[in-house]
Amino acid sequence: MKNKGNILKAAYLQITLLLCAVLCSLSLAAQTKDTSATMPPIPAIRQLSHDYIIENEKALIGHPSIAQNASVRSRLQSAVFENRKWIESNTALGDNEKFKWLRGTNNLLIEVLAALKLNKIKSEEVITCFRAFTAAMYMSAKGLNMSAIIENENIAVGTILLATGSFTDNIGYAAARDMLVLKNCQNNPLQILQILDNQGIQISGNRYADSLLIAVAYNNPEMVYNYAAAPTALGKKIQSINHPLVKWIGRLAYMKTGRYYFAFLDELYIGKLSIDTITPLIPENQSENYFKLLVHTRIEQIQRKKEGKAPVSEAALLTKLKSLVMELYVNDINGLHQTEAATIRFKKLNNLTPQELYYIAVLGANELYTSSFVSGIYPLMIKKLGTQNTSELIAQVHQDYFKKFIAIAANYNTLQNFLSHMPTQASNDLMRSFVRDLDNAPTIEDAVDVADAFSSITDTSIQNLLLTEIRKNKQRTLYALLNDLCTAVLNDNQTNASSHELLNGVNMLGINSLKTSQEQIVIRQYFYGDKDGPQIFNAFLNSFNKPGWKTNKQKYWTSVSSTNGRICIYANTPLDEKEELDLKAQDSLTAFLTAGQITPSIIVHRGHSYYANHTIAGIDSTAKLVLLGSCGGYQKLAAVLNRAPETQVIASKQIGKGVINAALLSQIAETLEKGKDLKWRDIWKQMNEQLKGAAKTSFQDYIPPYKNIGLMLLKTYRTQ
Repeated sequence: MKNKGNILKAAYLQITLLLCAVLCSLSLAAQTKDTSATMPPIPAIRQLSHDYIIENEKALIGHPSIAQNASVRSRLQSAVFENRKWIESNTALGDNEKFKWLRGTNNLLIEVLAALKLNKIKSEEVITCFRAFTAAMYMSAKGLNMSAIIENENIAVGTILLATGSFTDNIGYAAARDMLVLKNCQNNPLQILQILDNQGIQISGNRYADSLLIAVAYNNPEMVYNYAAAPTALGKKIQSINHPLVKWIGRLAYMKTGRYYFAFLDELYIGKLSIDTITPLIPENQSENYFKLLVHTRIEQIQRKKEGKAPVSEAALLTKLKSLVMELYVNDINGLHQTEAATIRFKKLNNLTPQELYYIAVLGANELYTSSFVSGIYPLMIKKLGTQNTSELIAQVHQDYFKKFIAIAANYNTLQNFLSHMPTQASNDLMRSFVRDLDNAPTIEDAVDVADAFSSITDTSIQNLLLTEIRKNKQRTLYALLNDLCTAVLNDNQTNASSHELLNGVNMLGINSLKTSQEQIVIRQYFYGDKDGPQIFNAFLNSFNKPGWKTNKQKYWTSVSSTNGRICIYANTPLDEKEELDLKAQDSLTAFLTAGQITPSIIVHRGHSYYANHTIAGIDSTAKLVLLGSCGGYQKLAAVLNRAPETQVIASKQIGKGVINAALLSQIAETLEKGKDLKWRDIWKQMNEQLKGAAKTSFQDYIPPYKNIGLMLLKTYRTQ
C-alpha cells in the first residue's frame, strides 16, 4: 500500500506540473497579445483597486533595472494588463474573488519592487514572478493545488508569491509554505534552527521539521540542546520528536544539571554510560573524579574516531574538559606561582595520571605559566610514567593533540628531554608525523610549531630527520618556505641564495629605521606593580646611573636619555597592581607620548608572562623591535605580529631572567647611543661573554631574530 501511495503521489505531481505548464503557456500566449486590447468595463467599486495596481506598476517600472531593460519592461506591462483583464472578464469569479486577485496582483508589484531594492532578485526574475503568480492564480481559481509551482521555483520567487497573501486558502498552501522553509534550510544549513524558530507555532505542523531537526541533532547537538530548553514552539517540537538522539538531548535540556550530563551525550546515546554513573560525580567535592571521567571518555572517543565512528557531541565534551582544565588546575597552579613550595603549589596534581596531566598541558597551553609546565606538570608526568616511555603515553591518548604537545615542549625547551624518554625509532616516527599534513590544517599554526620546534632541537640527527621529511613535500609552497628557513638556520652563514634573502632582513636592525621624525630613538618599557616590579624598576634606573645618561622622574613615569640626545627610554612607575595603579601609570605615560606625537620604535616587556597580553595590546603598528622578557614570551609571537607586522622579536622560550633582560636592554641602548646598527650576531656574542653562571645558561633560551624561524615563517607566509 505504501508503494501504491508513492506512485499515486508521483502521478499527481506530474499531472499538476503538466496542468501548471499548460496554464503558464496560455498565460504567456495571452501576454503576447496587443495590450491595447479593450479592458472590460471596470465597476466603480473596483476602480480604486485598479488604480493602486497602475500606481505600483509605474513605481516598479521606474526601478533602474526595469527602466533600462525594454524587454522586461514590455513583458511586465503586458503581464499586469492581462492579469487585470482576466480578473475582470472571468465570469466564474465572484466579486470577493475579483477583489482578492486584484489585491494579490497589487501586492505582487509591491513585493517584487521591495525584493529588487534589496537585491533578492534580478530584473530577469521579475517576469518569472509574474508567470508563476499567474499560473498559481489560475490553478487556485479552479480549486487546484498550487504547491508544485512553489516547489519548482527558487526560494526568492516562492517567498514573493506567498507574501502576496493570495494563496492562504489554497489546498496546497501549507505544503508550499513548508517547502519554502525546507529550501531556506537547504540554502542556509548553519541557520536551520533559527529558521525553524522563526516559524513560530507553524513549526508544529511542518512536514519537514522532524527530519531537519534530527539532521541538526547529529551535526550540532549543542544548538539543539539550547533550543530544546526554551519554552517556545520549537522547543516543544524538539521535545516531541521520537528519535533516540533527539530524545536524549531533549531530556538533558530539561534537567537542572543537564550540562554536566550533556558532555557525555555520545556515551548516553550509544549506551556506554548511564545517568546513574554520572550523577555521583556532579557534586563539587567530586570534581576531580568528574574530570577523570571526561579524560577517559575523550580518549575513548578518539579511538572510535580512528575506527571511523565519529562521535556526535565531541565538541561538547571538549568544551567541558577545557573548562575544567582551567577551573580546577591551570588557574590554581598559576595563581600560586609566587609560592616557593612546589608541594603546595602542585598539590592538586598529585592524584592525576600521566594522561590526565597531558590533557591539562595541551588544553591549557595558552594560559599556562612557564613554571606551571616546566616545574610542575611536565616533571610530574614523566615521574608518573615510571617504567613506561613517553611514546607509550602518546599511544595511550591515540596521538590526540600530539602536535600541540610537541610544540609546547619545544616552546619550553623540554622537547629534547621528552624525546629522550622513548626509543629512537619511536622518536623518529613521532617527529615525522609532526611534520606531515601541515598544509591540510585550517591555519598555519602547525607549521609555525614545526619551525619553533626545529630551532629548539640541538640533536642534529633529529633536525636532519625533520628536514628530510619537509623536503619530501618541498614542491608545495608551505613546505618549500619551511625548507628554506630551516636550512638557513641549520647552515647558519652557509646559506643558499633563497635562504640568504629570507635571513637578510633579520640579521640586523638599522639605526635609521628606529629614529623618529625628530631623529631620536624612543624605547618604551612596560613595568607592573607585583612584588617583583619595584625591584626590577630600580635595577633599571641604577643601570643607567652613569656618565652619558640623565634621568627625569615624573609622578607616574620616568625617562632616561643619553646626553647626546640619540636615545630616550620611557618607563612607567610600577605602582600597586592591587589597585591597578600600575595601569594608571601606563595610561599616564601613553597620554604624554600621544600628546607629544612620540612613537616608540622599541617595546620592552618587563613583567611576568601573565601581563604580556596587556603589553602586546599597547604595541604600535610601527614598532621595529619587541623584547618579550617574560617567561614563555616566545609563544606570543603571533599576537605581536598582529599588532606590528614588520617588527623583529626577541623572546625567552623558558623562564625569563631580570638580570638578562636588563643586560640586553643595556647592550641595545649603548649600541644605538654610539650610532651603530643592531647586529644581532655581535650582540649575542657580547652577551655570552658578559653573562656568567646561571644567567649565561638561561640566556641560551633567548631567541635572537635571525634564529626566530616561527616569526620568519609567519611574516613571509602572510605576504605571499
